[in-house]
Amino acid sequence: MRLAPDGAFPHAVTLKDGSKVLIRRAGPEDFQMLFSMFSSLSDDTMFRRFLRSQKKLTKTDAEEMLRLDDRNVTSLIAVLAKDHREQAVGEARYVTDPAGRLAEAAVVIADEWQNRGLGTALFSDLIAEAKRQGLSKMFAYFDVENKSIIRVGQKVGFKLAPKEGRTNYSMMKAEISL
Repeated sequence: MRLAPDGAFPHAVTLKDGSKVLIRRAGPEDFQMLFSMFSSLSDDTMFRRFLRSQKKLTKTDAEEMLRLDDRNVTSLIAVLAKDHREQAVGEARYVTDPAGRLAEAAVVIADEWQNRGLGTALFSDLIAEAKRQGLSKMFAYFDVENKSIIRVGQKVGFKLAPKEGRTNYSMMKAEISL
């Protein structure tokens, strides 16, 4: 799997099954494509992305979450060219603190594209971009039942932290120094 060299976006990635996707920066013009991807996610994938029961994103929720013109949001999108148009199959993002040194990250992969190496590719590129932007630390929250994302996180360098606070489900924080 080839990752973005020195911030070279867009770039093609060949996944474990031989399929190819393009990873590029997401922009405001990608709203509808990302909204369509999020609308197609299973309940389980939605829970694992948002760490709460959320069946679907409303248009208002999506507009807030997918505000891709905010300078504190960096979003990478994995797209597949299908029938002469792009289809989103994954998205990774981080949101920085006001000082621009710390970032919270998240990744989501469309159900039919999971377990092909796309999450690893997106997280790796997101970490590389955070380093290029001079961030010092990135963190993410994982559902303890989601063994796949825990493996991916550890593979790209995240260290698991002890469980935080009292929650009604099991969540863990993972951190990486950049």
